Amino acid sequence: MNFIKGLLGIGLLASAIYMGFANFPLWSVSLLSLFFTAAYIQSKWYLWNRLFQQQNRKLYQSLLVTYLIQTVLVFVFYLLGSGVA
Repeated sequence: MNFIKGLLGIGLLASAIYMGFANFPLWSVSLLSLFFTAAYIQSKWYLWNRLFQQQNRKLYQSLLVTYLIQTVLVFVFYLLGSGVA
């Protein structure tokens, strides 16, 4: 199972780099960031489980901060691919 998670993680990174290499529009970074956020939450589910059960304001703040961080991460890989091209 960890092997599959690793392959999917590498696939996400490769897709972010390819998006920059193929000169995809910048709004696609925000869409790919959703997948990065979902993968991050799934990998840290033991931490996020309690937040999802409580469903209070802290959940939405955590989701927003995590999404913004993942967007920056995807944008860095996008720029890496764009620079290689």
